[in-house]
Amino acid sequence: MARNLALTAALLLCAALGCKSGDSKPMCGAPRDAGVVEVGIEAPPGCPPTPNELGIGKPCTMCGNECESPLHCTCDPYLGLQLEGVPCVCTKAQPAPTGSTDPCKDVGANFCGSNATCCAVLNIAAYCVPDVCLLGGQCIVFVPADAGTD
Repeated sequence: MARNLALTAALLLCAALGCKSGDSKPMCGAPRDAGVVEVGIEAPPGCPPTPNELGIGKPCTMCGNECESPLHCTCDPYLGLQLEGVPCVCTKAQPAPTGSTDPCKDVGANFCGSNATCCAVLNIAAYCVPDVCLLGGQCIVFVPADAGTD
């Protein structure tokens, strides 16, 4: 199933796995009626883990400010989008340089720290997922919008 580019960008910047967010608090200082994307990811057993040395995998709550910079909580609104149905953990995300063909290679081997995997969203960004939280042991594979599978 093709995902639109807005969903892809939102997942890139916010996706990681951990504790499931079940509440529907309003976005931090923003109206809730725009930019809400329902994802529906169930965390695997053992997720969230103990956070690694960078804080990746630390449980967090929407608008709780529990993630230290440069980390972001996957449940926080970001760039005008709010993901719902995603596990809430601290993650690291970074846009890829223009022309990148492998965002995870571009960020370097230690970007995610120990016990976490760098995952790419197409060729536009990299984000970190605790290893125990990977769905089926693998990163989510994104496809561009209008990839001929409508």
